Amino acid sequence: MMIWRLLDDGITDAHHHFAVEEALARLLDEGHSPPTLRLRRVRRAVFVGVSQDTWAEVDVDFCRAHDVKIVRRMNGGGAVYHDVGSFCYSAFFPRRTFPQSDADLFGFFARPVLRTCADYGLAATVSGRNDITVNGRKLYGSAQMAWYDAFVQSGTFLVDIDFNMMGQALRPSALKFADKPATTIQERVTSLNRELGRAVPVTEVMARFAAHFAAAFDLTLTPGELTAEERALAGQLWREKYATDAWNFGERRTYATRQAARTPLGIVTLALELEGDIIRSAQVGGDLLLTDGGAALTRLAAALTGTSLAEAPARVMHVAAPAAVREAVAALLRDTM
Repeated sequence: MMIWRLLDDGITDAHHHFAVEEALARLLDEGHSPPTLRLRRVRRAVFVGVSQDTWAEVDVDFCRAHDVKIVRRMNGGGAVYHDVGSFCYSAFFPRRTFPQSDADLFGFFARPVLRTCADYGLAATVSGRNDITVNGRKLYGSAQMAWYDAFVQSGTFLVDIDFNMMGQALRPSALKFADKPATTIQERVTSLNRELGRAVPVTEVMARFAAHFAAAFDLTLTPGELTAEERALAGQLWREKYATDAWNFGERRTYATRQAARTPLGIVTLALELEGDIIRSAQVGGDLLLTDGGAALTRLAAALTGTSLAEAPARVMHVAAPAAVREAVAALLRDTM
């Protein structure tokens, strides 16, 4: 039986929260932090996927006016709204701990969520690659990140949520709903309390989840705290990265062309600045469920810069990136011609 640390550090500031996440991943890789299940809640915030355009995905003015923090996370996926009515978890472990593929880990880590829902009499099902739904609406979503030998599987369990605030803070692409009956995020998402028709304490659900997590993976969870080294690195990352506009918003640019397409890994976006038929600047992004912190999309954008439109589709096919993403970008480039 493996022994993991159970960490509930009480950090509710979204910027500080993600600084801790990166610190734990780095220090686990270096052998200074143990395998950890971290449970956390945050005050009102929008978490933007690592490769998304914050300005396109979030109503920034609304968030600023209503004290909703905006933070870019290190893993992939789409922008999501959070508040203290729900909770998230992150499991930090050496990648060799579990033999499943990265894709299979989504379903593997869904098990304690399904069992927690069953405790409340809800028939939850895995939907797509990384979601869990109840009565056809999303209750849980997850994402992954690899930091060398360290791996982080994260998930969000919606116990209670301000659906009105969520709907106003986010600007999801219409492609998000292309294959779904829902047409708005409020229709697409649900919560435990909404499905039960009564209020359940978030702390109660967190405790049930942790118990099921330990049982599902044959773990002993030992409550612990952040170490001095973890606190120090998290503080540095908080100040120098996660609390900065440069990281959370990036450069606000207007591109001549902007297109998007669906792939099995999520939505990929392509923005180009052209001079004649030469690509002078490119941005490749989206809500793709990749584990590399957006490195593959950065390589695609770099490969396009300075290339002619005619040459670009063939060039991207040689970039180290998932085949489905390369093919989608190539198709978008051909549509631009």
